[in-house]
Amino acid sequence: MFVRRLGQAMAWGVVGMGAQAAMAAVPHAEGGDIAGHVVLVPNPGQSVAPGELVDTVVYFVPKAGIPHVKPGTYNVNSVDMDFRPGAMAVPAGSKITFANLDQVLHNVYSSTPGSVFDYQFQKVGDVVERRFTTPGTVLVSCNVHHFMEFDLLVLPTPYVASVAADGSFTMHHVPAGAGTLYFWNPRAVLKSQVVAAPAHDITQRLVAIKPRVTTELHLGEQP
Repeated sequence: MFVRRLGQAMAWGVVGMGAQAAMAAVPHAEGGDIAGHVVLVPNPGQSVAPGELVDTVVYFVPKAGIPHVKPGTYNVNSVDMDFRPGAMAVPAGSKITFANLDQVLHNVYSSTPGSVFDYQFQKVGDVVERRFTTPGTVLVSCNVHHFMEFDLLVLPTPYVASVAADGSFTMHHVPAGAGTLYFWNPRAVLKSQVVAAPAHDITQRLVAIKPRVTTELHLGEQP
């Protein structure tokens, strides 16, 4: 028997309450592109394989406010005592279904500020749902098997770019003006830097502190 439940995260996060309220269609002067390069280096005890940078996302939050993003619905499964995929990026407001496809009890919970929830035990075949509205990173775990982790990035902006295997990225049609540029890879800590768009030759160094996991990037509609 499937159990389906919806949840709503609290409305505060990386961009803050003011910027969250400003997520409406607001006009911006044309700014052009933001381009640069990301480097992923291993922490002691870790290694980085060629091409891993394709799991990296760069996104821009203008100081003047950002338009709405279009959410979607995505799936995460508990299989072989693991979350699959192990990491995901989604637009803010997206719904994720968590299904237990294992033959053992599981649990889905998060203690991340702004996205706190606990769905208790999941029997075989159970499905629970959660809508994620708080921008930033969310760590989802299993309270039965503490080694199980799912890393989520909730994107509050349509100004997003994926990073190529060589570390390069280009974000098109970015509004002119100041804002914050964020850099995310599921193996590293979320990093940011203040920039003024348009901007080129941006560089950012990320440090891999966790093993690589299967990653899905759902970046939404681009401007």
